[in-house]
Amino acid sequence: MEKKREDRRSKYTRMIIKDSFLNLLKEKSYDKISVSQICKNSEITRTTFYLHYSNLDDVLLETLEEALEISKISMNFEKSSTNIFIDNDVIPLCQRTATNPKYNVLFLDPILSDYIAKRLYAYEKKERIKQLQEVFKLTKFEAEKIYTFVFFGSFAVNKSLEWIKNDNWDKTQNLIKDFIKYGLLKKNL
Repeated sequence: MEKKREDRRSKYTRMIIKDSFLNLLKEKSYDKISVSQICKNSEITRTTFYLHYSNLDDVLLETLEEALEISKISMNFEKSSTNIFIDNDVIPLCQRTATNPKYNVLFLDPILSDYIAKRLYAYEKKERIKQLQEVFKLTKFEAEKIYTFVFFGSFAVNKSLEWIKNDNWDKTQNLIKDFIKYGLLKKNL
């Protein structure tokens, strides 16, 4: 029973640290945040922080992983395995994560943007390349290049729209999907 209390307490402390980290990101860029500031906002000691994390990068990594898992779970498994390249009802993982109000701030930080893009790219790369190969009859090389183009291009467009879902965002997403869909379908004709 004592171990469960420690686990619960540890989870709570980690949650407080991550929440404090996200709140600080709303005020300043990643490179301006310190462990001391997180400790102050979390009302914990530095010793407590270092019992749970080695450094600020560990907090970032765990926060991003949590955001990805929540976003992946939030969409029913069957739907997430449908074709994001042609199905207008399916929102890619990066967009689901970035438009989550709790984690949106991660995507707005200019220091973190490239790091997050690379992590997200790797997170779904294998699944999406396989999907492109199957649906559009592409070689692995072709599928990887299309996925790279689609992912980083869409990421850049979403970043320019500040990840805000509105009419402009919807129109842009549909335009990109139509561009991909008709371009790849034409290849197979």
